[in-house]
Amino acid sequence: MTTERNWLASDGAHLFYRLDDYTDPWKSAPVVVLLHPAMGSSQRLYAWVPHLARDFRVARPDLRGHGLSEAALDRELTHERLARDVVELLDQLGCERAHLAGSSAGGIIALQAALRYPARVASLALYAATAGIHPNRPKKGDWLARVAKNGVRQFLTETLRERIGEASPERARWFLGTAEGVTPEFLARFVPLMASEYFPDRLSQLACPVLMVVPDPDPMVERHEYELMRAKLRDCRFVTIPGASHSMTAEIPDRCAVELRQFLLGLARL
Repeated sequence: MTTERNWLASDGAHLFYRLDDYTDPWKSAPVVVLLHPAMGSSQRLYAWVPHLARDFRVARPDLRGHGLSEAALDRELTHERLARDVVELLDQLGCERAHLAGSSAGGIIALQAALRYPARVASLALYAATAGIHPNRPKKGDWLARVAKNGVRQFLTETLRERIGEASPERARWFLGTAEGVTPEFLARFVPLMASEYFPDRLSQLACPVLMVVPDPDPMVERHEYELMRAKLRDCRFVTIPGASHSMTAEIPDRCAVELRQFLLGLARL
C-alpha cells in the first residue's frame, strides 16, 4: 500500500514523503529511497513503484522546498542539512541502511549523504546526476535570472524538450504540474548551493556499489563530467541510454526503474 506522511526535521522544518510498500508483511524488506530532481516532486517517480515495491519498501520524499515539503527559508540551507534530511527520513522509517537513488540534483544529495553518512547507505544509483553542478553550467542557461523573471513553470516550459524530449501535451502538463510548490525564492538558494561544491575527486572515498545511468548525449551535461565520475568511483556500473533526455527518470521511467531493480537484485545475490 501507499501511505503519505508528514514529519518534523531536526531543524523544525515540516517535510513530506510517500511510502510504497507491497512486500510480504511477514518478511523484512530493504528500503529504497528515490530522490527526485530539482523543480520536481515525489510525484515524478510514481511509475517506478510497480517495478520496485513488491521487493522493496520504496520511500519517495519531497525534497525540502519542493512539493509538500516546507522550504524553511528562515533556516540555514547546506549540503549537510539536505544530507541529514535523508538520514533523518531513514530514522523515521526505522531503517539502519538503505539504497539511495537520485535523479539530477536528487543524485547530488544522495552522493552527499553517502559521503557524510557512509554507514547508512547500502548502495547508490545516479540518474543524469553529477558530483555537484559545475560552476559554469547554470551560467550557460542563465537559470536563476530566467526563473526569477518568469517563474519556475515558465522556465520548465521553455526547457521542456531538453528535459523530457518529445512529450504529448497531456504529459507535458503533468510534468509541469509536478513542480508545484517550488518557488523562485527557494531556488535562488538551492541552485547556488548545488553549484557551491564540485566534488568528483571525493568519489574515491565511496565504498558502496554505484549505478550510473546517463543519457547519451545529455543535452544539459557534458559527457566528460560523467566519465570523470566513472573513473573516480571504485565500484561502478555505468549504463548509457541513447536519445534519453536529462529528466530521463520521468521521460522513460520504466527503463530507469528496470535498471535499478536489476542492479539491486544483483547486489542481493552477491
